[in-house]
Amino acid sequence: PESPRRYNAAPKASRGGNPNVDDTETETEAVPAATPHPLPPPPAKRMPTPREIRRGLDEYVIGQSNVKVALSVGVYNHYKRIFVAEAQAAAESRRAAGRDGQEEYFPMAGSAEPVSNNGAGGGLSDLNLTQYGSTTTASGSANSNTEEGASSSPFCEAPDINSIADDNFGADVEECEIDKSNIMLLGPTGSGKTHLVKTLARMIDVPLVIADATCLTQAGYVGEDVESILFKLYLESGQDIERCQKGIVYIDETDKIRKSGGNVSISRDVSGEGVQHALLKIVEGNVVNVPKEPGRKNPRGDFLQIDTTNILFICGGAFAGLERIVNHRTNAASIGFGAEMKKKIEDPKVQGRCFDNVIPKDLVDFGMIPEFVGRFPVIVATKGLDLENLVDILTVPRNSIIKQYKRLFSIDDVKFHVTDCALEEIAKTAFARGTGARGLRSITDQVLMETQYVVPSLSDVHTVYVDAAAVRGERKPILLKDPDMTVEKYESLTKSGAEVIGAIPVAIDEEEELDREEAA
Repeated sequence: PESPRRYNAAPKASRGGNPNVDDTETETEAVPAATPHPLPPPPAKRMPTPREIRRGLDEYVIGQSNVKVALSVGVYNHYKRIFVAEAQAAAESRRAAGRDGQEEYFPMAGSAEPVSNNGAGGGLSDLNLTQYGSTTTASGSANSNTEEGASSSPFCEAPDINSIADDNFGADVEECEIDKSNIMLLGPTGSGKTHLVKTLARMIDVPLVIADATCLTQAGYVGEDVESILFKLYLESGQDIERCQKGIVYIDETDKIRKSGGNVSISRDVSGEGVQHALLKIVEGNVVNVPKEPGRKNPRGDFLQIDTTNILFICGGAFAGLERIVNHRTNAASIGFGAEMKKKIEDPKVQGRCFDNVIPKDLVDFGMIPEFVGRFPVIVATKGLDLENLVDILTVPRNSIIKQYKRLFSIDDVKFHVTDCALEEIAKTAFARGTGARGLRSITDQVLMETQYVVPSLSDVHTVYVDAAAVRGERKPILLKDPDMTVEKYESLTKSGAEVIGAIPVAIDEEEELDREEAA
């Protein structure tokens, strides 16, 4: 049989120049010799600053500036805390081993000592933490030509204050452990809570999993255990325990695990209060045994031990009815001289003010247990969307609904045009329905459903025109067929009342009758 072929190898001469002797190494023989040592891990990516995270969120999400600031600061501080804790642990291990951490982190110019044990690009400079010390990019780079300016200098110079590698670290700032700040997102439905977290997951190079609290039950009952959230994070991190223990978990629909009403029943509240009790230790930080096989726990099965101390938890929910609890607390005087007029809680602005004034006691009155609420020190609320926000959501974001439809029609070589009046009409309809940004998609799909059915079978259509009358249902969207008929020409003819030729409304019945005639 033919000998195994060696790929990507240059031909070499045989021993003694004998062409009949084939001493080409096989793949199985070459692998151990080529990689005697494991490859170093890839360099860590630089963590974006809170301002950079905020700018990235602005490209996809309209409004909600307070939530963007809270998420940006929370994520940045979380990983800054993790990195500082790792650097402190490394310094303690070096001091215990009797090594000089100053020479290891900041070698002298021309020294052959390694810069850091974290590999290239893995130092504190990746997080812009100059107050905790920094690393040089290469030996001798600090003594490069100063005439070239600041651009030729390394990313971070030698530390000046509070270096972790310095023996005097903590002289100016007392050394302490920084606790994590879990975040709870409140706000009406369709205001962008889940969309914010999904956008955040695309921006940062960390494992982030979005779990649903509605399918969780207390241990021993039918449903998913709370440990399944960590198993999803483990899979999202590429089955890397170290990376999993630094991830982010977003628990959506948290308001659905509220305690049941005051009615005392025989059965336990396994999908409400029981889930909150099960989440306490996981959210606070503890070593959790997670089964390797998804499903129910098997006492004889294998378990993964995941430490949740450095996992950031974010909870989100609509918390419908919470605004009434806040309104009742803030407007205690309902009769007499100090009484205030009854507020319109359905107004988005009034709802936003109520959610901004939420305190932990309001969440306890809503049905959350105090122990669970206390583990989320940061409580931030999204605002209800007004008409201006809804119009911007249709057009401004990078993946806006109108841009998606333009892309869909462009595949059929058809242009898509929506007037400003049509956008405002769609926003008014969605605002009246009270479903937030989700209502925009349903309204737009309903208006363009017949158009998407007809256009692919018509080769002479070059533009789809949608105005306010089409959104209100007074007539169908217009199809421009004449090559000389542009959008501007059609609008001018319509305003003047002249006869329009080469533009017809969408009609399904006529097309079906033509198909029947052709089939006959």
